[in-house]
Amino acid sequence: MRKSILVCLAVLAAWNVYSQDFSNKGKDFWVAYGYHTSMIPANGNSQNMVLYFATDQVTNITITVPGSPYTIQTITTLPGTNVTPSVIVPKTSPDFRLMAEGVSNNGIHIVSDKPMVAYAHIYNGSCSGATILYPTNTLGREYYSVNFKNYSNQDSSNCWLYVMAVDTGTTTIEITPTGPTIGGWVAGTTYTVNLTQGQVYNVVGRMINRPANCNPACTGWDLTGSKVKSINNGTGCKKISVFSGSGRISITCNNNASSSDNYMVQAMPKTAWGKNT
Repeated sequence: MRKSILVCLAVLAAWNVYSQDFSNKGKDFWVAYGYHTSMIPANGNSQNMVLYFATDQVTNITITVPGSPYTIQTITTLPGTNVTPSVIVPKTSPDFRLMAEGVSNNGIHIVSDKPMVAYAHIYNGSCSGATILYPTNTLGREYYSVNFKNYSNQDSSNCWLYVMAVDTGTTTIEITPTGPTIGGWVAGTTYTVNLTQGQVYNVVGRMINRPANCNPACTGWDLTGSKVKSINNGTGCKKISVFSGSGRISITCNNNASSSDNYMVQAMPKTAWGKNT
């Protein structure tokens, strides 16, 4: 299944992010280690997050966490090969996972000296989710979370979204969730948070129903439509990066959940939306 996901992502690499002259090929990217149900202690923290990079020339790549003194890795791609280099993101000592709701310093910054395409993939066995990453120059200031009705065959499969500050200085952000969250946020209420570059605000939807063995399904609040907006704090409206997903989710026609996968995707800014497909 992981191979199938990567093949699909490779096809997407040729797709333009905007109708304007922007591409998903770049030299600067941001991402974080979004929630997967395997992270909770009862499930053994058995998932991994891997970053993949597609290059067509010798490229020096550095992966850091600005809020930490730790450099995840520095790599140089090899010339004349079709091998896609990959990097595993640490999950213990140091631990860059997003599990709790609120602010963390766990934003991951990827910088290269040549244009490349980048992906993020979180998996545990066959339970797998991946996303292409958009270069920083294509990011915007207003987003809506895109999730799905949260049915799963495993408990603690919460729906989530997170927002990251990517510009220097303080970024002021308004978040309006469409459902109640584990941190006590109320649906339809707008909350304001301030982040510095590399900081992440993680929003986690509450679970609704937890039947025994999740039969026919455990359910959680769907955060689709939650609005995330950077606002002017006197120094201008700064760019932000937004991702959405679920710890595990089952997309079916009958509201049952015989199987499920984690879900993660980088959101496109409102300015990238169109009226024609």
